[in-house]
Amino acid sequence: EVIVEPTIARRAAASALIAGVVADALFDRNPLGINVLVAVAAVLILVTWFGPGRRPVDPLDAWLPMLALVAALGPALRTDPTVITLDLLLVAAGVSAWSFAVSGVAVTRRTTAAVAALGVQAAVAAGAGLLWLLFRAGAGGSLARTTQNLGRLVPIARGAVIAVPVVIGFSLLLTSADAVFGRALGEALRLPFEVDEVMRRGTFSLVAAFLIGGPVAIAVGASKVLVWQPDAAPDPETVEPEAALSHARRSGVTEVLVVVAAVDVLFALFAAVQVVYLFGGTDTLAAIGMSYSDYARQGFFQLVGVVALAGLLLLGAHAIVGRTRAFLVAAVALLILTGVILASAAVRLGLYQGAYGWTELRFYVAASIGWLAICVTLALALLWANRMRWLPHGLAMGAAAVTLAVSAIGPQAFVMHQNLARTLDQSQVATGGHAGLDLWYGMTLGDDAIPDLVAALDVVAEPDRQTLFFMLRLRRDELEAEAGAAGPLSWNLSRTRAREALAHLPAG
Repeated sequence: EVIVEPTIARRAAASALIAGVVADALFDRNPLGINVLVAVAAVLILVTWFGPGRRPVDPLDAWLPMLALVAALGPALRTDPTVITLDLLLVAAGVSAWSFAVSGVAVTRRTTAAVAALGVQAAVAAGAGLLWLLFRAGAGGSLARTTQNLGRLVPIARGAVIAVPVVIGFSLLLTSADAVFGRALGEALRLPFEVDEVMRRGTFSLVAAFLIGGPVAIAVGASKVLVWQPDAAPDPETVEPEAALSHARRSGVTEVLVVVAAVDVLFALFAAVQVVYLFGGTDTLAAIGMSYSDYARQGFFQLVGVVALAGLLLLGAHAIVGRTRAFLVAAVALLILTGVILASAAVRLGLYQGAYGWTELRFYVAASIGWLAICVTLALALLWANRMRWLPHGLAMGAAAVTLAVSAIGPQAFVMHQNLARTLDQSQVATGGHAGLDLWYGMTLGDDAIPDLVAALDVVAEPDRQTLFFMLRLRRDELEAEAGAAGPLSWNLSRTRAREALAHLPAG
């Protein structure tokens, strides 16, 4: 069993966080160069310092830090992006392997499969190592004893600290999606320094701290607990599963509820802006100097991402908290507000499509919005019925249904047909939008689009008409050659329809 003293965990976590700030100073507005070597050397020293020293490092592993340092010279010697990427991957491998070596694991002597397993553990530690150190820092009640005078405020304070990066992440997406909300949030948070700059640098420092915290956590022994191992499984006769689950839930309930409540407040503010400006049509020129059409035709990608992340937050929160009255209120509020955000994304996508037409990417975003709408509805119903364990099944079935619908519709055929229709009927084009047919994009689509491309010959002006005609003839010849060489089992509906449409090409 790996036992890491809370004092060591606190020192390791603090060192990783400080190293993240130092990394920001090294790399902020600085291209990659000798700073990579400096950073790698510092991380290797940090990892070696925190190695528990239970047994000496295997002599065959002594080459691992040298590998990382030599690879770190690459960015100082070359500017080729591919070379630098490969060097950085080698640096990551070397540092991770050395962190295992100083923790007492012989790396070089292991088989290929065993080394691959260590790679999986290193990847897990890169995402969870710092969090493990932070939780371990408060093990045994040590953190609670140092703050016992704060009483019940301690979990709330911890939840607020955890909520800060979560709310910042959602705020970045929401402000980039909605200019009015961004302006309002900026005014509310106006400080004597640039909020965007602090958020940008803080985010970089936090990401760097997580990446550095991974090897440090491995060095102090986290690899034994971050990845499940059969030989390390607890004895079922000494551990009650329900009791363990109950304890895990109790230990983080307040913190999780604070995070969800903070996100609820942020989403409520954003929803209010949507109701007033996007759905209500309030004059945006007076607010941000931007016309309504320009204001509404942006942000749908970010908002889809917000909805997806909110769903992950809800699933994680439910797994920790379980069904309590406080969680039910916070979760229902989150889902309703998420539905408002999803509606905002759908409205924005519709306005953008009305102005500029369809593309495959916009089609798939629309399909994603449809699936997310199913997810929100299912989550509300299952949460209310206390059947959240069925949510993954419902999400999977919803995804399968949307995928089958997408396959039945045919994105390329749909996109080309709709774009041709709006070219023929100008009333489908929004005011100020682009009314022409993007012929060059249409010719990059597959056989599903060919029937409408053939129909487009009647509306395309010269010389684009001749170019399109030439491309269609080439495809006709290719399909005829394929048909002559292929057997009956290669029949395909899209190719058949394309051949039929191409057979009616005008002469010359």
